[in-house]
Amino acid sequence: KKAPVKKAPVKKAAPKAPAKKAPAKTVKKVAAPKKRVSSFKSSGNVDLSKWYGAGRKLYLPGGLLGRDELPAYLDGTLAGDYGFDPLGLSKSSADVLKYREYEIIHGRWAMLGWLGAIAPEALAKAGAPIEGAVWWQTGAVALGGGNLTYSAAPFGVFENPLPLVLFVPIQVALVGAVEKYRTEGAGPAGFAPGIGDFDESAFKGLDTINPGGPLDFFGFADDPEIFAELRVKEIKNARLAMVAMLGLAFQAIVTGEGPIQNWGDHLANPFGCNLFTVLSAGERVATL
Repeated sequence: KKAPVKKAPVKKAAPKAPAKKAPAKTVKKVAAPKKRVSSFKSSGNVDLSKWYGAGRKLYLPGGLLGRDELPAYLDGTLAGDYGFDPLGLSKSSADVLKYREYEIIHGRWAMLGWLGAIAPEALAKAGAPIEGAVWWQTGAVALGGGNLTYSAAPFGVFENPLPLVLFVPIQVALVGAVEKYRTEGAGPAGFAPGIGDFDESAFKGLDTINPGGPLDFFGFADDPEIFAELRVKEIKNARLAMVAMLGLAFQAIVTGEGPIQNWGDHLANPFGCNLFTVLSAGERVATL
């Protein structure tokens, strides 16, 4: 008989220690800059053919003005081009661009001027103590030694203690500096809401009349169709404002009153106070 073979005890392998995992590197995600969302949404149905191109509307009906009679430099590429140049002031496309810049700048000033002529008198009618509230009397108050006041209703009324000899040069200098920066395309850095700091490089390659860019706070120009339509609306309102300022000037000469007073008188008595009755009376004359 063979003796039983004794098996050596099998040593149990020591449990392996769990491998230590290298700590995962934390990667910081940098948030992408917020994309500006336009306040206007394009419906895709903006019909620009009535404002631009060869088939656009003209300043006279078809029977009175043929498209073959239009000068070549009025080709419908600019907003508000109705083919109107009866005196032939422009001789080339370069002239048209130059006069368009003059027109839009004067129109923007006229829109601001119309608001400046209406708002102070309206606030004064509502009880705000504004000196020289009627727009054509403002300079007379300053010339008479009085202080002009600025209303910031409902926060109060602030006086301007500067005499006219200082106030006018300050305004001329400020407006002159702005126009200098605009025409040269260079100037100090600025800040715009939602955009932050910017300098003149932000306007490189943009239209000099309607640049958009940092000055387009609400993203109106993000959609090209909406932008093209807004350019038409701007030039139409600018032309209307220039005519309105001319009307305010003649109204002051004829009636000797402000536009709010004239409007109130007309509403109170439409048939007794209108253009024809005022002209036929011939009694009231504007005086400083």
